[in-house]
Amino acid sequence: MIDQPALAPSSVLAFVTTIHAAMVVLRLHRGRLPGVLLLALPSLAFAAMAWVLTTTAGLALGLIAHVTWFVACETLAPHSRQGSREQLSRAQLAGRRLAGGLPAGDRLPHGQLPTGQLRPDSGDFFQVPVLAVHDETSDVRTFRLARPEGFDFQAGQFLTVRVQADGRTLTRCYSVSSSPETSGYLEISVKRQGTVSGLLHTTLRPGSLLAIRRPAGPFVYPPADDRPLVLLAGGIGITPLLSMLRHAVWCQPTRRVTLLYSVRSHTELAFADELSLLARRHPQARVVVTVTGHPPVDLYRHGRIDSALLRETVPDLAGSLFFMCGPLPMIDTLRALLEQLGVPPTQIHAEAFAAAAAGAAAPVDAHAPATGPGARVMFSRSRRDIETNGRESLLEAAERAGVDIPSMCRAGACGTCRTLLVSGDARCASGCLGDRERAQGWVLPCVTQPAGDCVLEA
Repeated sequence: MIDQPALAPSSVLAFVTTIHAAMVVLRLHRGRLPGVLLLALPSLAFAAMAWVLTTTAGLALGLIAHVTWFVACETLAPHSRQGSREQLSRAQLAGRRLAGGLPAGDRLPHGQLPTGQLRPDSGDFFQVPVLAVHDETSDVRTFRLARPEGFDFQAGQFLTVRVQADGRTLTRCYSVSSSPETSGYLEISVKRQGTVSGLLHTTLRPGSLLAIRRPAGPFVYPPADDRPLVLLAGGIGITPLLSMLRHAVWCQPTRRVTLLYSVRSHTELAFADELSLLARRHPQARVVVTVTGHPPVDLYRHGRIDSALLRETVPDLAGSLFFMCGPLPMIDTLRALLEQLGVPPTQIHAEAFAAAAAGAAAPVDAHAPATGPGARVMFSRSRRDIETNGRESLLEAAERAGVDIPSMCRAGACGTCRTLLVSGDARCASGCLGDRERAQGWVLPCVTQPAGDCVLEA
């Protein structure tokens, strides 16, 4: 008589079957790609064999074979997270208009939303993907952008955006509204009020590409200083000050920070929920919103930022640092008011947003009748030149010529577009430049018109 192989106990059979079933489920979960069912069929067969080869040796061999097959499938079928991300990225990018100047056929590599391996193009611009879009108000929209390696910035700075519009390359500067402490992304909050901002609102969606240059600008959070900080915002001027507020409560939680935020209507109040939350969670932070329009809203103060409000909310006016951002008339009024209240001029810092008027103007028509003599403008670095039409600024002429001059307020208030006039004569209608800068040849192209042929270092 031949001895029959010993059958495994039922408890062992159940245990091995459970292991097989778990590997089948895990195989399906880790490989949600086309053809995954074919790879899962052997796993199903191994699970069924446990009930055919019920000896201890058979169960052991079946388990070893299944584990070997599972490991092999890791090479044949990549992890589902990678596959899912590829499918998500393709879906996000398909059919989207690219606002960063790339041809319509250009797309991100399969499955990549890169944040660390982005490389600049010839103009120091990075093509970065838009990660998210969020409406703050009916005309203010926040764009969350992938943050390349090395895109360090200080709270209050701006980044330069490059777009294609009507066959022209245009650049604009937008303040970074996110905190420098955020990892993997940065945000700009843009009010729809001109050609470029309108294009961003219309075309940018998650997955779109946008050309941006590294953050820059002298309007920055004061480092190594613990004096009370007072932030005065008007309208969309809240954006750089929000970055400062976020940075302050994160890095200097014991520093007293006061934000006075003025808007025309409560419907124009951006970041309302976050500002309320910051004020509740951080005892050293205070947020006061004033509404200048009618009808008054009980939830907020009515009127403009004035001396009474400043005295009420800022106990030590002369010992505080003031950062203001908003329309130019507001900046001029508040600067004079603060000096009257005894604040030293060296403790008052400002950045003007005059784009609400200047940026909303219609694009210059190069064929419109000239209102003055034309001139030939040469751009030394770009090696380009253009005949002006007699009514446009040097900045508008540069944009027509495809020359990149970063600009922000477009009204001679912020100094972002400051450029050296190498030779020739031009009229700069701005009080932002000092006598020494003018003597050295510096002009603000956004409010400068050529008085004859000239050469600009751009």
